[in-house]
Amino acid sequence: MKALFQKSPRWVLVVLGLAAFGLLRSPFEDRMRVQLVESNLLLPPPAQDAVQQMSQSALMGTLGGLRTLVSSYLVLEAFGHFSNKEWEDLRRSYAVITSLEPRDENHWRDVVWHLGINATANMQIDESIPEFERKRRFNEYALLAVELAEQGIEQNPESTIIRKQLAEVYREKLRDFCAAARVYEELVDLPGSPQYSDRFVGYFLAKCPGREREAYDHLRKLYYEGEYNHKASLISDIKDLEKKFDILPALRIPDPYPDLPGGAQR
Repeated sequence: MKALFQKSPRWVLVVLGLAAFGLLRSPFEDRMRVQLVESNLLLPPPAQDAVQQMSQSALMGTLGGLRTLVSSYLVLEAFGHFSNKEWEDLRRSYAVITSLEPRDENHWRDVVWHLGINATANMQIDESIPEFERKRRFNEYALLAVELAEQGIEQNPESTIIRKQLAEVYREKLRDFCAAARVYEELVDLPGSPQYSDRFVGYFLAKCPGREREAYDHLRKLYYEGEYNHKASLISDIKDLEKKFDILPALRIPDPYPDLPGGAQR
């Protein structure tokens, strides 16, 4: 991009002209937007803190209809950062991408995946970094992914794909099974929710200290809803919880322990 500007000085004038035009028209568009919101002809903008709102307004006002083009370029740039394991540069790219297109849930899902899954995995194996620093960065990237997922959900309240990615970070990286159960609970009633969401609520409640009885009641209810819920994992968790709570034999489900992967026995 730098070389392109050097070879074609006219681009500098074009970009500066677009920026000036965007800044000049921004106050007019802001007044019009307020009038449209007050007339119920336009949805109000998503809630954000003052700094984020100013940043997004400036970007949108300056770039106007070029937002999608710029965002697409930055997504390609971010993929390059991913390939080179340049996690801080990737984070900065997505900070602009999500400001330009906050209603695109795919951008939020992708940055949560990159930081919460890929960057943390890299920290687990990159021996060129001291162990204490790898652990620090692992936690930093995982928690940053959670924060970004929450921001994305605030912008897209009914998003299933952001929540699915958030649940994976809680489940696989932070090992916070209570939080994973909470996210799956949120998923259950959303449009397009995965069929497994309700079962996963029970699976992770069973691993959440103090909520095992709630998990047993939940999974047992699903079991008796129909055979489509008679998954090996669901039956296995119920059998474990029957033992834990010393459920009377007459009240236990009739299934034996299912065969578990690797021949494990319980």
